[in-house]
Amino acid sequence: MRHIIIAAAIFLCSPWASSARAEIFDGPGFEAINWNMHIADAERALGSRVARVRNDHTGSEYLRAASYHYLGCTYVLLLNFDNPGGTLSEIVLTHRGDAKAEATEKSCRDGLSALREKMGRPISLDAGVREWRLKATTATITVIEGRRGDLQIRYSAK
Repeated sequence: MRHIIIAAAIFLCSPWASSARAEIFDGPGFEAINWNMHIADAERALGSRVARVRNDHTGSEYLRAASYHYLGCTYVLLLNFDNPGGTLSEIVLTHRGDAKAEATEKSCRDGLSALREKMGRPISLDAGVREWRLKATTATITVIEGRRGDLQIRYSAK
């Protein structure tokens, strides 16, 4: 037990832990985002890059950017909020990969490679689908990479 506590203390004090905590804020517009924001606050912070959308099934509103550049790739960005009037609960970035890895832009490959390196070894590998999970101080970061290069990055508030 003592070894686990020491290892946790070393991790939390390391520069890598700081970068994991700050990961939610990487990318243009994320600087002003925090988990305590309501939808109107996040909408103001991100400006014209996002549109407010209503889920037809649940009636909940969320923010969506159809073309958001992050880690050298183009993603669809969703910001989900707890119940109506609630705070930011989840940030989801979805990238549709090209079936031919060679066709992927170098900047995108480099960005994804850096992310994989930061996340470490996948927690699961099943039929070519890899999954990573990192529990940081303010969020759980889950990355799922599909066989064709599809990628989803999900930041969930704790």
